[in-house]
Amino acid sequence: MLQWINDRFKKIGWILIAPMALSFAVWGVHGIVDFSSKRDQGLRVNGEDVNPERMRRAYQQELVELNRRYPDDVPAAVRASTQKQIADEFVNTKLIEQKTKQLNYTVSDADVIDSVKSYQGFQVAGEFNKTAYETALRTQGYTPERFEAEQRDLLKARALEGGLMVSSFALPQELAEAAALRGETRELSYVTIPLTRFLALAKPDQAKINSYYESHKALYKTPESVHLAYVSLKVEDIAREVAVDEAGLRGYFDSVKERFLEPEKRHARHILIQTGNDDAAAHKKADEIFALATKPGADFAALARQYSQDAGSKAAGGDLGWAEKSFFVGAFADAVFGMHIGEIKGPVKTPFGWHVVRLEEIAAGKSKTFDEVRGEIEPEYRKTEAERRFGERQEQLEQLAFEQNGSLEPIVKAMGLKVEEIAEFKKSGHDNALSGNQKLEQAVFSADVLGGQNSKAIELKPGVVVVVRATDHKLPQQEALEAVRAAVEAGARDLEARAALSAAAGKVVDARQSGASWDAAFKPIGAITQATVQAADKKPVAADALLLQAPKFVARHEPSVPTELSRAAFQTPAPKAGAAQYGQATLGNGNVVVYAITAVKPGEFSPASVDSETRQTSRTVAMAELQAYLALLRTRSDVRFNPRIFE
Repeated sequence: MLQWINDRFKKIGWILIAPMALSFAVWGVHGIVDFSSKRDQGLRVNGEDVNPERMRRAYQQELVELNRRYPDDVPAAVRASTQKQIADEFVNTKLIEQKTKQLNYTVSDADVIDSVKSYQGFQVAGEFNKTAYETALRTQGYTPERFEAEQRDLLKARALEGGLMVSSFALPQELAEAAALRGETRELSYVTIPLTRFLALAKPDQAKINSYYESHKALYKTPESVHLAYVSLKVEDIAREVAVDEAGLRGYFDSVKERFLEPEKRHARHILIQTGNDDAAAHKKADEIFALATKPGADFAALARQYSQDAGSKAAGGDLGWAEKSFFVGAFADAVFGMHIGEIKGPVKTPFGWHVVRLEEIAAGKSKTFDEVRGEIEPEYRKTEAERRFGERQEQLEQLAFEQNGSLEPIVKAMGLKVEEIAEFKKSGHDNALSGNQKLEQAVFSADVLGGQNSKAIELKPGVVVVVRATDHKLPQQEALEAVRAAVEAGARDLEARAALSAAAGKVVDARQSGASWDAAFKPIGAITQATVQAADKKPVAADALLLQAPKFVARHEPSVPTELSRAAFQTPAPKAGAAQYGQATLGNGNVVVYAITAVKPGEFSPASVDSETRQTSRTVAMAELQAYLALLRTRSDVRFNPRIFE
C-alpha cells in the first residue's frame, strides 16, 4: 500500500486539509501593493504567477458564507475586503514557498507518505483507502501529482514555522506578565439598552430616506436571474419501478444470509486456579482438582464454589452460561468447543491461569430460512436494486450531458426524463425547489452554462442529480426608490435609531463619569431594574427592560457576558483605586451596553504551571515574529495584483 502511494498518489493540496495553524493565524488583511496593474491577469509575486483557479475557488467558498450573512446582496465593500484578504493570504503562501526554496528546505518522500496517510478524509475504518483517496481528489479536480506537489510545499512551510517556534522563548518576567494578563478578572456591572426603544421613536423624514437610499443603492438591486430548465434523476422514482422477482430476491438473500446465521452456543462451567508467582504450583493444584472432578459422583459445582479463584463465577458453581466460541480466549474456546456433553477437560492454560472445564449443554447453530426473513429483506432488496440502477443511470446522464451539451432533448429522449422549468431562478434566492444549493447556483451562473451549455450532472443530495440549462440571463438592475420604499424606510429608521441609541448611551457614560448614580444617569431613557430583583420576583422580563447586572468579577472569556462587551471591558484602562471606568459597547443585535469597571485582579503565576505558560507565551512570541518576518519579506518583494481575477 505504501509503495502504491509513493508510486502513484503523490501529495495532498491545501483545499482538503486544515490550514497551517501558526501562519494562517497571523495572516490578516494586510495591504497588497500595485492593485491597479493592467499587465497582470491575476496575482504575481516576485515574477511567479499564483494559480488563479485556486484563488477563485477560495473566493467562491468565502462567498457561500457571505451569502448566508447577507441574504439580499453582499455589499460591494465586503466583497472587495474579502478579495483583498484572499489575495493577501496567497501572497504570504507564495512568499513562504519562495523562501523555503531559497533556504533549500527539503521534504522526504516518507514524510509526504505519512502526511497523506494521516488525513481522515482518505481513510476508511482508520486505514488509508485507495478508493476514498481517488474520489476525494477527483471531486476537487486534482491530479495526484499536483496534489503531492502542494503537500510537499505545505510541509516545507511547516518546517519554516517550526524553526521560528523552536527559536522563540520567553523570560521569567514575561511569563509572569503573560499569566497576569491571561488570568485577569474585572469587576463588571452593566445595563443593556434595547434598540427597540429607539426604533419606536425613529421617524426619518423624506430627506433622510432619500439620503439613505443614495448611500445604500447596492442593497436595492434586482437579483441576477435566469430562466432555468432542468432534468432530474431521483433514486426514489427508480425505486418505484423496481419489481421484486423471486429469483432476484433469492439471489439477494444468498448474498446476505450470513447475517441470519445463529452460531453454535455452549454452556460450560469451570474452576480457575490463578498462576500468581508460581505457575508450577498452580498447574499442580489444577491437576489435583481435575482428579477430584473426574471421580465418580463428584459434584463439579461444589468443587468450583470451594476451589475456583474466578470471582465472577465462583458463587454460581463456576457457571459461565451460554456463549458463542468467540466469547472465550483461544485455548479455552478450543477446549469448550471440542468437548462432548458431560466431559471434563483440564488443566487448560490461558492468560488468566489454569482451568478445569466441564461442558453442560450444546445449542447447535442454525440459520433462518429465506421464507422466515423474506419480509425483512424485501425492502432492502428494493433499495439496493434502486441504488444500483440509479448509479447506472447517473453515469448515462453524465455522459449525455457532456456529449449533447447544447440541449436537454437528447437526455429526455434517451432516458425518459421530463424537462422542468423555473421561470426566474434568482441568484441567492430562496423561492423555489432548487434554491439554496450553492453547488447548483455556482453551476447555473458559471460562464459555460450562461454561454448556452448544459451543466455537468450536479448532485443536490444523495439520490438526487440534476442537469440544468440557463436562458434569458438578467443582470442586477437598480430598483427605483418607490419600488423598495418600505425596505428603505426600515433601513433609514434603523440607522436613525442606532445613532440616537449611541448618543443616549454616550450621555449615560458621561453622567456616570461625573458621579451620577445608575438611576439618575438613565432617567432620560427610563427606569432601570436590578436583574437579581427581577429574577427573585419571578416576573416575566419585558423585551425592552433596562436591567442592571450587579457587579461581579468576570474573566476574559466569561460565557455569560456578550463577546462584544467582554472585548470592550478588557480593552478599557484599569480604574484607579476607589474609582471606576465607564464605557459603552454595541452588541451584534444592535443593542448597546453601558458598563462600569470598578476593580481589576491580575492573574496569578504558579510555578506549577510554568511549562504551560512557557508554551503559550513562546507561541505568542513566535506568532509575532512570523508576522514581522512576513512583513519584512513583503517590503523586499514585487507583488502585482489584478482584482479582475475574481470576476
